[in-house]
Amino acid sequence: MKNLLLVFLIASPAFALDSSECSGTLNHLAALYEIRSLMMKSYTSSYDVQRLADRRMEALREPLPEGGYRWVQWVRPGGDGPFVKESVSVAAEQGSGVDNIEADGSQVYAVRVVVPRKRSLLHANKPVYVGTVRIAYENDGRTRERSETINQWMNPDTTRTIDLGTIASRVQVSLGASTARRNRREAVVEIHLRQAVAQDDPANPSYSAIRALQRVRESPDAATVDGEIAAIERSVFPGSGSLELLTIVGDLRRADEWMSSEKPEEQEKGTKLLKETLRRLR
Repeated sequence: MKNLLLVFLIASPAFALDSSECSGTLNHLAALYEIRSLMMKSYTSSYDVQRLADRRMEALREPLPEGGYRWVQWVRPGGDGPFVKESVSVAAEQGSGVDNIEADGSQVYAVRVVVPRKRSLLHANKPVYVGTVRIAYENDGRTRERSETINQWMNPDTTRTIDLGTIASRVQVSLGASTARRNRREAVVEIHLRQAVAQDDPANPSYSAIRALQRVRESPDAATVDGEIAAIERSVFPGSGSLELLTIVGDLRRADEWMSSEKPEEQEKGTKLLKETLRRLR
């Protein structure tokens, strides 16, 4: 079937798809047909469907030997997004020494120094003196370094953000901090490494297949899968009809269950559903 479809797509002038589009279409159909085949089994759970969808999406993103994916790009989130946090209770007395605080993370676009409002659920935080922030980050295979001198007291519930101007594959940060003698061990400072989020690359020939699998994962039911298959089949074969196979199989099973019941009203419902389902197959 796959080889026959490939011949049809290449030979038909109505579609004029290039090889990457053919590959994407075949991947799209193959992934949905595989999920449909799994769902035809009566013992299949929604978890089974979601797990298969996850495996197919991972394969379509093309994992790389060194890690990551060929068809996934990193972008800044629209809101706050994820971050790595390192929190330390400062013991060094300002003017007499500093505590060196370190943090590291991946896919980082900004470093934020945070003095939180509270150091615990019940206790308020104290001011922290922040000295120099040193950053080493990798970008395009090269390691770069930069320093940001703050040299000032930061009160509770204040922040200082250093934008890297890029999305670094790896970042290491260190900063020197101290506090007043009376506030030692009662002043907390944090380093937040703001991280980019993964996004599927629209240039991927299988991008539409991944989007379809994401929708199936969110709603792993017969109607969703039948609808996704119908949509791609109509795009490949304009004017053709698509059989709602999973929905029909589900109705036949329900009809059989009702017809096997000892209750007359359920037997009648089963007979009616069977006739309606068979009529849809004509």
